[in-house]
Amino acid sequence: MTKLVCPEFDEFEAALYGVQGRYVLRSRPQRDWQLKVIDLNGVAIMMGREGASTAYSGIGMPDYFNVFVPLSAQQCTIVDGRAFDERTVGWMAPDQMFHIVAERAASWLTVAISAPLVLHWVHTHVDEFDATLLANNLVCTGRNGVPQLLATIRRILRVERDDPDQLRHPAATLTARAELINLVFRAVLTVGDGATHLRLNPRHRQILSRALGYLNRVGETTVLVDDLCAAADASERTVRNVFHRYLGMGPHRYLALYRMHAIRAALCNAMPGDTVSAICGRFGVWDFGRFAALYRAYFGVLPSQTLRRRRRG
Repeated sequence: MTKLVCPEFDEFEAALYGVQGRYVLRSRPQRDWQLKVIDLNGVAIMMGREGASTAYSGIGMPDYFNVFVPLSAQQCTIVDGRAFDERTVGWMAPDQMFHIVAERAASWLTVAISAPLVLHWVHTHVDEFDATLLANNLVCTGRNGVPQLLATIRRILRVERDDPDQLRHPAATLTARAELINLVFRAVLTVGDGATHLRLNPRHRQILSRALGYLNRVGETTVLVDDLCAAADASERTVRNVFHRYLGMGPHRYLALYRMHAIRAALCNAMPGDTVSAICGRFGVWDFGRFAALYRAYFGVLPSQTLRRRRRG
């Protein structure tokens, strides 16, 4: 089992398994970020403990399907615009964008399953499972399946902790992996169990993809809400509603937080001669005192302290 404890979110973000994405902190970190990963040769269990309230936008890696289950703050978790409870899980398809909002620092687990293993299970259960569900992200009500899935994962974690050599044997890995995959499909995603599904609205997917893609492309440029609307080819009202539903905040606040994260990244990668004011100016910050206070509220240090750390490093 791989364990990682991070004082800041950057290393945690980069270590996530089976997905690529970006965190935007909604509050100042309150604790360390912790990550545990168990690899069962094609199926990986990942347990994370976030240090702050967050909004995460990501995309599934091409070869992996991911199941997401919040372990705490379930009522404060929103995935692709739908609120969760103790029996709800998210299903993320490869190459599909998804958005997870945690309104307070939360813990969660994911099960990443390689595409060949998923397709093999579907092929051998073709009369039980609607394979068309694999093409989209889903939010599912898993009923009794979620506690069963969590119980099995806790057993695997206990074995890994107490006698890790058990899971090193190829036959043991194969058995644990098969049991886990079967639970995911039969207890969580099987249509016949009365589960309900909610697909991400295609128009909303397009608006989010265009808006966030534009942000990732522009680099050190001042971005306004009007720019997001133009990139998304949607009205401000539509963009505002989509951001509120899927990211848990309006575009104005998201842009402010995004800009703050981008400035932090620029400070961490500053060149000799760069100054805080010059870097902030490139991103359109005009009230440096207010920005510095906001930066400190979220990251616990002033922008100048981040720059000094970079120079010492």
